[in-house]
Amino acid sequence: MRKTYLPLSDEDRNYLKSLSKKRTIQAQVVDRARILLFKADGMTFQEIADKLAISTATVRLCVSKFHKGGVDAALFDVQRPGRPSEITDDAKAWMISIACQR
Repeated sequence: MRKTYLPLSDEDRNYLKSLSKKRTIQAQVVDRARILLFKADGMTFQEIADKLAISTATVRLCVSKFHKGGVDAALFDVQRPGRPSEITDDAKAWMISIACQR
């Protein structure tokens, strides 16, 4: 297969490296950051999929989102319309405070 590279700036590369090492964000975002870094290094879709134990379709989707909208579009999902939440923010805060008590 022909190797292709993602054009990442130094700033984007450093941002993705920092995200790929964090443990406090969603695993999905970490995987997407690693996908972009591996692709920038010239790995094929199949190599990336094998290395991260994900499907090639996931790798292709992440790379295509990068080409359409940049790094943030590839890393984070767009808010989708849906049914509004029935639980208010105050109720969520109350439940969290109850859960964190002994």
